[in-house]
Amino acid sequence: MKFVPLITTILLSFHVVLAVAQSYPFKPVRIVVPFAPGASSDGTARQIADKLTQLWGQSFVIENRPGAYGTVGAAIVAKADPDGYTLLLMPGTHVLTPRLMSSLPYHAINDFTPISTLVFAPYVITGAKNQTFSNLKEMAQNAKDNPEKFAIGNSEVTTRLAAEALSLAANVKLTHVTYKGGGPITNDVLGGHLPLGVVTPLAVIGFHKDKRVNALAVTSPKRLSSMPDVPTVAEALGIAQFDSQTWFALAGPANMPRPVVDRLQKAIAQIMSDRDLRDRLISMGLIPAEDTSPEAMSSLMRTFSERNIPLIDAAKLKLE
Repeated sequence: MKFVPLITTILLSFHVVLAVAQSYPFKPVRIVVPFAPGASSDGTARQIADKLTQLWGQSFVIENRPGAYGTVGAAIVAKADPDGYTLLLMPGTHVLTPRLMSSLPYHAINDFTPISTLVFAPYVITGAKNQTFSNLKEMAQNAKDNPEKFAIGNSEVTTRLAAEALSLAANVKLTHVTYKGGGPITNDVLGGHLPLGVVTPLAVIGFHKDKRVNALAVTSPKRLSSMPDVPTVAEALGIAQFDSQTWFALAGPANMPRPVVDRLQKAIAQIMSDRDLRDRLISMGLIPAEDTSPEAMSSLMRTFSERNIPLIDAAKLKLE
């Protein structure tokens, strides 16, 4: 009986994988969005799916599977075949859930294959018009004069972390008030019932243009193209740096073949350079990623966790 040398077997396997990757996708691909329709994560996924469908002539279908702070959808992808036909729209909170929840049905890092970062999603610090401050420095001084009596609204983990980061950067104590969404926060800021809120740009950009709220600062390292007159938190406070935003990326189950990952990543890089897509994402208050490589996404997952876990521990945040 003759045995095929090991090197020959490896080469044959490589060529089979490469052939499969070159024909990818030959059937519909589903992108699991772990949140309900209508959120910025869903909007991002649908924009990307439409462009991939146009590029390859094969359907990329959005499947919304909300529940348990995004972990229901993530669990579906973690258990799927790693063939590239079940993907996850991964939010930044994905890498924080191990610290926020007592148990998960998957490992947040080891059970997934990073493919590409898509967008960064910053927040806007908004202030009510009936307050005595009109900028972030004045707000900080007011908060120092009224310790622990200054309320700031947040609606989910990353907005709460942005509020916590702002407290540290401005060296003030703020009372954190949790809402069920950005809409109620904006309404209370508009009505003068809430001094401060942390919301998405999309929730406040129209009111900012109409001068019905004070858009005090954005939480990204750079100003937003959609709100160029609003300073960053770092600019507003006169500090060296500040970065408190979330992100959305594309991932698959663990052990996806690298040729399939590379084919997807190159397609993402191609469509993310499309001016029409970029303009639509920017109009949603999102920032298209510049480095869409799997390596950059892996680095982002690590640094995002390292930056936010101390805030989670300090605030004693838990999701149950």
